[in-house]
Amino acid sequence: MDRSSVVKVIALMVTGFGIGIDFTGALILVPAIENSFDADITSTQWVLNIYALFFAMTMVAGGRLGDMYGHRKMMLIGLSIFLFSSVMCFVSPSLDFLIVSRALQGIGAGCVWPCTLAFGATKVSRPEHRAMIMGLVLAGVTCGNVIGPLISGTVVNLGDWRLFFLANVLFATISMVTALLLMERETHHKQGEHIDFAGMAVLSFAVLLLLYGLDVGADWGWTSSPLLMLFFVCAVLFVLFPQVEKRVKEPLLLPQMMVNREFRITLGLNMFNVSAAFVGLMYFPQYMQKVLGWSTLQSAFGLAPLTVLLAVGSILSGKLYNDFGPKRLLFWGYLCATVGAASVVVMPAGLGYIQILPGMAMIGLGATLTVGPSGTAAVCAVKPERAGLVGGLSFMTHLVYGAISVACATAIMYLASLQSLGERLTAAGITMSEADQRAINSGTLITSSARAVMEKLSTAEAEKVKSAIAAAFDTGMNMAFIFATVSVSIGIVLAILLDEEKLHKVES
Repeated sequence: MDRSSVVKVIALMVTGFGIGIDFTGALILVPAIENSFDADITSTQWVLNIYALFFAMTMVAGGRLGDMYGHRKMMLIGLSIFLFSSVMCFVSPSLDFLIVSRALQGIGAGCVWPCTLAFGATKVSRPEHRAMIMGLVLAGVTCGNVIGPLISGTVVNLGDWRLFFLANVLFATISMVTALLLMERETHHKQGEHIDFAGMAVLSFAVLLLLYGLDVGADWGWTSSPLLMLFFVCAVLFVLFPQVEKRVKEPLLLPQMMVNREFRITLGLNMFNVSAAFVGLMYFPQYMQKVLGWSTLQSAFGLAPLTVLLAVGSILSGKLYNDFGPKRLLFWGYLCATVGAASVVVMPAGLGYIQILPGMAMIGLGATLTVGPSGTAAVCAVKPERAGLVGGLSFMTHLVYGAISVACATAIMYLASLQSLGERLTAAGITMSEADQRAINSGTLITSSARAVMEKLSTAEAEKVKSAIAAAFDTGMNMAFIFATVSVSIGIVLAILLDEEKLHKVES
């Protein structure tokens, strides 16, 4: 590559790095955000879920808009939204404000990411350099995934989790400047493109209702009329989605693709591989902080077996796919992830970091063998002219199911830990109201409501309660990983069903 192309690739890598740090870095902040806003885990999970959902649902539209109006222009618009929303996160006066700001960040990232890939693939250098360039851009993202938790840990140690979002502001600003200075304005755009706003709206609203129902279920009561009505509306929207798709000009899911058996299987393989990884990214840092008593920075380093393997895997996945083929790679990857998730459940309590270390390593290895290859397999299952659409669709499916997995796991975790806490308090001879138990459940005991509960107790009682909370969190986390184990194990079945010969003989 010439010098100009090298500089442009570096600029794209910086953009990817900024997106990468935002996703994993925000996860490490969850306990600090809980303490800051006196919230519980069912509420703070939205810091991850709302970002993933809006990122996923915006991405296909962002790519299409880039095709229609210019990838450089959409990158600048997306980066502006990302920068503005990062400032909103920094100044957030409440958890609701932060969640809305994270949704805007997801929209900005959803506009930036597909246009970054498209720009790297089509505008930076000659076609023979395309694979290398795409690998370097992905390397920027995965390096951000590794560094993000370290930035979070550092800023929390400095005393304010909000400082993390200034890093978003910094990298968004650098990316905007480099896009303006280094990336040429496009003059030729696709004509006659259509965006399935109706389908995206129906699907987004259905997923949002599902996530919200899982969030408030414990408070409303799982058999309450309002919650059952909410789930009914959610189910109606999911059923309505395919009907909407039949009536729009260019649907997200083309009917001719959905009759392709191998495409359906690969779409499923893109879904279930995120269950263990997303649940792990959510709960491993919290376990280290709430049960082991580690600092945020220590937990960021402790998460390295998972994040480093994810980063290395995304870089190597292309070579692994070519060497071993999708079927073997996906089967062994899903098997590793399933064993990793199950190991968290079966490892004896009280082992400290060793209790989760094998799970982190196996889940990271499983993700290495499945995330990239499942997307490649989905693209291989359709005609070349649909590769861009399917690439975005597979990543969208990946993120949406990841958000659903976290919501389901969190609902299970919260109920299990609350029940365990009540049983342990009763066994210890401590009487506590249900409201007080909810205030301290899965907490770090430094929120204002938790402190108010602990102040009512004697020193001896407080020690028993702290022990009960840690044990209850461990119980709840184990139940969350039972869900993750079952979910990710579905991928083993799908990998067995995948027909490699048909996968490479596209007919639809």
